[in-house]
Amino acid sequence: MAITELLRDSGLTTASVNNYLSALKGVAKEAWMLKLMDVESLQHIRAVRNLRGSRLPRGRALLPEEVRQLFAVCDADRSSMGPRDAALLAVLLGCGLRRSEAVGLNLSDVVTHEWALRVLGKGNKERLAYMPAGTWRRLQVWIDQVRGEAPGPLFIRIRRFDSLTEERLTDQAVYHILQIRQRQAGIVKCAPHDLRRTFATAMLENGEDLITVKDAMGHASISTTQQYDRRGEARLRSAGSRLDLENGFGR
Repeated sequence: MAITELLRDSGLTTASVNNYLSALKGVAKEAWMLKLMDVESLQHIRAVRNLRGSRLPRGRALLPEEVRQLFAVCDADRSSMGPRDAALLAVLLGCGLRRSEAVGLNLSDVVTHEWALRVLGKGNKERLAYMPAGTWRRLQVWIDQVRGEAPGPLFIRIRRFDSLTEERLTDQAVYHILQIRQRQAGIVKCAPHDLRRTFATAMLENGEDLITVKDAMGHASISTTQQYDRRGEARLRSAGSRLDLENGFGR
């Protein structure tokens, strides 16, 4: 079909092309239901097959030293932003939350006796995200020493002159905070989703199975979780490094 070739030639990824085709089929169905299209034309459009293929996943997992550097610059910040940013990054890294999930948290979502967070994810699905000791400790510092026990958003805006507000952080604010901290830490640029990717990578490298990681990340499908599994790349990298080109691949 001409539209498929046009989309393919535009440089879009396979997934993007298939999203466009899905939208086109949806529009065609609505047109048919409104009697603006005959059934034969609808069947022709519905018969168009999705493209096959894949691309290497974007983004990266942070190295352990990069994680330590991020927390070091937060710890060196003696303003209220230091503990807040440390707790925020600890929740993203230690629980694998989406940034929208993190900023959507309220103080009442902290389940103290479980060391967990009650998270509302995609599809209005609620789950418990269990915190490692380091995340729990940094969250407690933020609440006990800075934020306080007042009801409301867990992560709040802090204005100039260290003035705490009752306003919830936004998704964009999380991106901005990470940009500032990664520049201060002198690490390679990273995005909030890279922190989620770091969580998944760490769990998989620690031997957790895909089902466990899927549930921890709040994925609806295990195929989504598989996109975070880069262990095969590590094996390929190791195998390639053992090849001895100078000696004709001999040993």
